[in-house]
Amino acid sequence: MNRLRKIFLIVLLVSILFCGLVQGVTAAEYVIKAVSAWPQMVYEVQNFIKFLDIVKQNVAAQAPGQLEIKYLGGPEVIPNREQVEALRNGSVDMVFSTSGYYVSAVPVVDGLNLTEFTPWEERERGVNDFLNKIHNQKVNAEYLGRLGVDLPFMLFLNQPIAQLSDLKGLKIRCSPTHIEFLKKVGAQPMVIPPPDVHTALERGVVDGFVWVAGLIRDWGWNEVVKYRVEPGFYMANNVVLVNKEVWDKLPANLQKILQESEIMAEKAAVNRGMAHVAEENAIMEKGGMQLITLPPAESRKLKETAYEALWEVVIKKSGDDGKQLKSMISK
Repeated sequence: MNRLRKIFLIVLLVSILFCGLVQGVTAAEYVIKAVSAWPQMVYEVQNFIKFLDIVKQNVAAQAPGQLEIKYLGGPEVIPNREQVEALRNGSVDMVFSTSGYYVSAVPVVDGLNLTEFTPWEERERGVNDFLNKIHNQKVNAEYLGRLGVDLPFMLFLNQPIAQLSDLKGLKIRCSPTHIEFLKKVGAQPMVIPPPDVHTALERGVVDGFVWVAGLIRDWGWNEVVKYRVEPGFYMANNVVLVNKEVWDKLPANLQKILQESEIMAEKAAVNRGMAHVAEENAIMEKGGMQLITLPPAESRKLKETAYEALWEVVIKKSGDDGKQLKSMISK
């Protein structure tokens, strides 16, 4: 009897283990590995984390057990300028990045910095379909959409200026997107990875930088810069891309969930940003950062110079694609 009981218990235990293994394998039919261009704690990535949360909620409600997105981390996993290439070759399945980090592969995407519409308006105007075809061809990716942040870039400096010509000779940290504009005003553009900017400012390697309004405290740069210059220019744009083979393998219901979640996250990101900049600016000014507001004529000159410079680059590098995008995102 004891022998039979032991055999029964062994069979039962094996059955339980087998069921557990099967459940573990089928916990999610589709698993997507995701990375972000910046560390998880920074403002922009919190918009992406919100997107992942929305996806999780929508999957639980509409397709339980069918899809899981595993967030692997930021540039500590894959350097930000290598992430879209990693997506193209299938090393990762989803990337949250900005156009400036892969503009060499998809030149037209830099035009998104000049958009005059919200992400959902762009979708309605056919911008997403247009860009999706190009991403399919250039980087083997599905363009899911522009996830915020709808905040302008701004100049932050360690010496005051009164007019645009005062930028001449200054060494300004920037992304590739801003290079031609800075050249046009006589500044010296320097492309430096975000983790190295603080040290570059401390040591005087650069005299300032271009970054998104309201987002510099994430990096501690407010501690080593004295002036914020208005007006802002360009529109910071972050995008969500999915490897095309991975996307094509997803059933229609899961593709729909990702698309719907993207739209929900876009609106959350824009709403979040509206209050954030005013709050951040107030904190930085209280901490001693001074605001420089250029005179009206100089403000117009700054914006006109910036927009002309970038459209020239986009159209020169992408030809008819650049012209078409300009017509789609300009009022």
